[in-house]
Amino acid sequence: MMKLLNSRKTPLSNAIACAMLTLSVSNSLQAETVNPVPIKKDNAIEVIMVTAQKRVQSINEVGVAISAFSDDDIRDLGLTQPVDLAAQTPNLNINNTFSNSIPNVSIRGIGLNDYAVNNNPAAGLYIDEVYLSSPAMLSFQLFDVERVEVLKGPQGTLYGRNTTAGTVTFVSKKPNDITEGYVTLDYGTFNRINLEGAITGELTQGLNGRFAIQSTQQNKGHQYNRATGQDVGKVDLLSWRAMLNWQPVDELDVLLNVHRGRDKSDTWLVKVDNSFITQDDDFYSGDPYSSAGRADTFVDITSEGAALTINWDVNDDTILTSVSGYEKYQRRHVEDRDGSKLIQLDGEFNNNIEQLSQELRLTYVTDQWVLIGGAFFGTDKITTRDRFDTSDLPFPFKAVGNEYQQKSSSRGLFIHSEYALTDHYKLTTGLRYTDESKEFTDAFTFIYTDTIPSKGGTQTNIFTPVNNDYDVNDVSGKIGIDYSDLDDTLLYASISKGFKSGNFQGQLTFNPADLAAFGEEEVIAYEVGFKTALAANRVQLNGAAFFYDYSDMQIYGPIFYSEQLKTNLFGITNVGDAEIKGLELDLVLHPFDGLTIKFGLGLLDTKVTKSVVAGIKVGSELANSPKINFNSNIKYSWSLNGTLNADVVFNSSYKDQVAYDIVNQPAAAIENGYTLHNLRLGISSEDDIWAIHLYGKNLSNVQYRSQVLTSTVGFGATYGIPRTYGIAFNYNW
Repeated sequence: MMKLLNSRKTPLSNAIACAMLTLSVSNSLQAETVNPVPIKKDNAIEVIMVTAQKRVQSINEVGVAISAFSDDDIRDLGLTQPVDLAAQTPNLNINNTFSNSIPNVSIRGIGLNDYAVNNNPAAGLYIDEVYLSSPAMLSFQLFDVERVEVLKGPQGTLYGRNTTAGTVTFVSKKPNDITEGYVTLDYGTFNRINLEGAITGELTQGLNGRFAIQSTQQNKGHQYNRATGQDVGKVDLLSWRAMLNWQPVDELDVLLNVHRGRDKSDTWLVKVDNSFITQDDDFYSGDPYSSAGRADTFVDITSEGAALTINWDVNDDTILTSVSGYEKYQRRHVEDRDGSKLIQLDGEFNNNIEQLSQELRLTYVTDQWVLIGGAFFGTDKITTRDRFDTSDLPFPFKAVGNEYQQKSSSRGLFIHSEYALTDHYKLTTGLRYTDESKEFTDAFTFIYTDTIPSKGGTQTNIFTPVNNDYDVNDVSGKIGIDYSDLDDTLLYASISKGFKSGNFQGQLTFNPADLAAFGEEEVIAYEVGFKTALAANRVQLNGAAFFYDYSDMQIYGPIFYSEQLKTNLFGITNVGDAEIKGLELDLVLHPFDGLTIKFGLGLLDTKVTKSVVAGIKVGSELANSPKINFNSNIKYSWSLNGTLNADVVFNSSYKDQVAYDIVNQPAAAIENGYTLHNLRLGISSEDDIWAIHLYGKNLSNVQYRSQVLTSTVGFGATYGIPRTYGIAFNYNW
């Protein structure tokens, strides 16, 4: 396959990724090592091209709904963390379920709105081809990123684990044999300082290296704790990544990726409409960034791992790929959930995750046929101890919490085929067999009746530790057809089945029966779409329409009634069925050189069609599923005097009214629609050696709730960041 590339300097791993990206209709775009080749003509849209199947092929020729962000897009849009992606991606919603941690990714209305770390996300999350087993592992910063890709729709016939919503893939920049690098310094509101840099080059013949690092420090917070008189929201982040790319012969490519990150930031305060105490809420009711809570809240997260990717050219048509991954994640999170200086719901979460994964795949590519077959195996181990201090609540205990261990293993066999029936029709088929097993052990709920643990309380277990098993196997697949006998237009249609295994709820309960396994969920997805270039490639219009039959959906919320507390406790289980209908449009305009305009529109109609639990009504909308979401991005670049360039980027995003809680659809958990605006402008040298930019985010200073959770003390809201601004300097060599 190396012989099929335009340049022999491109790593073999890039070749395999190119083939995966452009040839796979049901591909989740985890081909992490592809090097995009910008192709642009005068007054034409710059598109990312990849080399595969002995020809240059555009991402717009792939028959699947994709939103992709290049490194330039990430910089221009000011994307610093995964949650930022949703603003510029139709029908993608990402919000933190617990203040500033545990992201929930929802694609086309399907997600996992659960704070427990033991449940697998509905959307597959990948970093450099390695699957992340828990949504908690998505709370990282974006740095030295080549691109991010969002694939919409259920996935099962290729790569990693089965998912019902889609995939989000993060691709790091890879080493090359040219010594070069960059450094970026950013200073902004709240004394936020971000320093990022990378260097790459040839270490010895056939061995290239790359090292990247990022540090973010912020010594002032955007929130005010009225109980302590201190700012809250300080940031302390440090991450690095080291890569080695070894190519001893043309037929063999080895890429080693070692990385580590830590987060010791403040835990954001939660604005609570407290049911037990009102004076604090009344006095500060008009200030969403002021609340109360304990003084020692914090986040302490450490993540580290390694990935080894090997590509071997068996012959001109066949490549064997191995992806081995190891990830370790440790989290201690202390927060105040009651919005007062009292000890009513002060939480402490201790989580440890360790996972191993191995994927093997064989890719066969000819002019008429693409055949990809492989196997995946992954294991993960999770240990958790979560606790809530409640000494100022009218409960017969001073603290309550839960512990458990969980071991999971997933095995899958998959085969994917693309066959050119004629010059203009391509048939895509895929099949996957999955076998998953999980052991949920030493699970129990504990209480402290005398005093809280920090004051020497005594722990009492309220029931004997529970041990449960869960096993499931499944066959999923996809069939699709592409038609390309129209000028610069691709039409496609597909039917696919997505599958997500069941699990165990990781929240506390007073009833051990609630710790029984809940079952798997499934999606049958029907989709049609088109991708067309107009006006001599100055206009690109892509669209997709879809219908989902969503069965046995896994929903988190206040579902399990507790006799001891006379209220519902949170948990996750299968709640019934739903139907999802929607539409997506992406429009790119390049009317003249220097100006690029992008628009995105997402429409969703979600409805519960069957309910098997109390509190979820037939006809209810799914959580995190706004009916309308819209985004725009306008960039204009021009030359100032022949030695300097200038550019301005203005982007906006609109999210319609959204429900954050499906259980009873409470009005307090419904957020009205809002629009955000961001601006970036600056100058750079003609040779792109240096650049300096001013930027502003949330220019209208919109106050909006990014999450609302119901708890024992009432509804707790997390508000988005207010208006910020800053200056960034970049130097390349």
